Amino acid sequence: MLFVLTGRGPTALQNLPRRILTFQLLQQACRDVGMEMMITTPANVNGKRGVCHGWTMGESAQTISWTPKIAPMSGNVLYDAMYLRDLKVHRKAYKKVLASAQKHGCVVFNPKLPAKDELHQLLTEVDSISERRLSRGLVPASYLHVDVRQIKHLLRKAEQSMWLKPVHGSGGRNMLLIQPLCDGRYRVRGDRFFDRHVSAEWRESELVRHVQQALRRRDYLLQEDIDLLQTPDGRRVDFRVTLARGGTGEWEMTAITARYARAGGALTNFHAGGSIQSLTEVNEETAQALWELGCTRQELTQIANCAKEAAQRISAAYPLVGVLGIDVGVRRQDKAMYVYDCNSRPGRDILTDAEIARTMRQIAHFAQFLQSQSKRV
Repeated sequence: MLFVLTGRGPTALQNLPRRILTFQLLQQACRDVGMEMMITTPANVNGKRGVCHGWTMGESAQTISWTPKIAPMSGNVLYDAMYLRDLKVHRKAYKKVLASAQKHGCVVFNPKLPAKDELHQLLTEVDSISERRLSRGLVPASYLHVDVRQIKHLLRKAEQSMWLKPVHGSGGRNMLLIQPLCDGRYRVRGDRFFDRHVSAEWRESELVRHVQQALRRRDYLLQEDIDLLQTPDGRRVDFRVTLARGGTGEWEMTAITARYARAGGALTNFHAGGSIQSLTEVNEETAQALWELGCTRQELTQIANCAKEAAQRISAAYPLVGVLGIDVGVRRQDKAMYVYDCNSRPGRDILTDAEIARTMRQIAHFAQFLQSQSKRV
């Protein structure tokens, strides 16, 4: 049995068609590998009894039916599909679910990744076996846990723009792109900086005031900005590589998506007003998109390999990570590739239906792999 842990029950899911589609495709993939699947929420896990209350999905020509079901946790597998909003709503119950699963012998996979500072250290440390750093892609220069004094010092030294990023965060929220100008002034942009759009020139005193306010609410790092590839009309572009592990535990790319910043925007995030283009399939549309970026199919393969090596580094440290969205930027001047963000809850909104189906097939096979491994122990 595969339990899918999500923050919404059947009634709320009716308003989330993309999530329902994902679960439908996952259920079909589970059937194909001979596993049952049920959806549950943190509130429906009975840790004392070691059972999950949930629902199986049935489909007719026009509607989805939900059938209540109860199953023991022991010997089964739980896919952690809790997104950030779900985690905030179910914080206490979620922790109890994880503890109950461990107690009753239920394997939980796809844990929430650690903060950006830990991931940065993981991706930049020397591999103890091969004695080398991440070889296929660079990690942008980053300064962790900075205070106002350090930020001022680093920006004065900088010859390029830098990102002020929260250590805990996703979706491009609460970030600032800071470009040093002359005479102690800075060009500052932020598309989702504490729920407002920022595009201004600030004196250093203004910058310090806003940074101090941000630091009171979050822990931050300062990271080198990559001069990304651009479209002919000047929009910044990076690449989201979606990867999932399958029936042998190995990583496979299930999608690669070009993410375009909105005109004049700094962030490439879809929810910050950006746009997307799937590059997974080889066809005229993707060939045209690559041509406009001055990027070849071979370079796209290198981007995917760069992300895959980062995924392997992450799963070596966190063996139960099952799906990742890894953001890779390509520098305009020399086509150097940089891994600068990793997400174990990659968004479905930027994936095509076929890409979601491919990802769900991998997840079903990985769940089966984990269940078979646990039975051998």
